[in-house]
This record gives sequence, C-alpha cells and structure tokens, in this order.
Amino acid sequence: MARIIVADDEPTHLEMVSTILKRAGHEVVAVADGRACLNRLQEGGVDLLVTDVFMPSLDGFQLMAAIRDRGVWLPVIGMTGGMRGHVAPFTDIMARLGARSVLTKPFSGEDLLAAVRSAMRPNGDE
Repeated sequence: MARIIVADDEPTHLEMVSTILKRAGHEVVAVADGRACLNRLQEGGVDLLVTDVFMPSLDGFQLMAAIRDRGVWLPVIGMTGGMRGHVAPFTDIMARLGARSVLTKPFSGEDLLAAVRSAMRPNGDE
C-alpha cells in the first residue's frame, strides 16, 4: 500500500480522508496546512499527496508549485469545495499544475479510493 500525506485545514475533513485511506491499508500522515506538508515532504518517503486547495500558510496551488520547483515528482490529488460552490476554475488550475485528479467536496470514500488507485498507476489511468 501507499504512504500518503493528506493536507487539509478543516480538521473534520482531514480526519475523514485519513480514516478512509487508513482503512484501505495505506499509511497516512495528516497535516493541517501547506507549509507543514512541504516540511514533511522534505523528509521523503511519500508516494502520494492528497491536498486541499484552500489552506492557510501555503495553499494547494502554492504547495504544488513548490514541489515542482524542487524537482520532486509526486502524484497529487486535489480536493476543493471551491468558493461559494464554484469549483471549475480551481479544478482547472490544479489540473494544469499536474494534479492527477481533483475531487469536489463532499465526495465519497469510493471516489477517493478510485482517485488514489488511478493516481498510483504510472500513467494515472484507471
């Protein structure tokens, strides 16, 4: 199974996503913002990043850009509720930054696990 870091500033959502992934057999590190995520990623040993788009300190866009600037290849799944329900612009930006998929909150555990399976494939296909 994969070593996954989950970054989300909303504690309830962070716990829900972490629990789903752990129950599926993954090793999960949960962090509350992008800066903590970037610090943890520097330690290495992570197979996948699942990140919220809007977080304090370093948002999902900045986090992905920082990872790419450091030359790190890491599959990413984005998560967003958008702003006032408008998610399309944010999913498009995440995709352009290299996210394998972007899940719109709220999403099901099945959707999350399908996105993880897809992201962990070398070409990202289901």
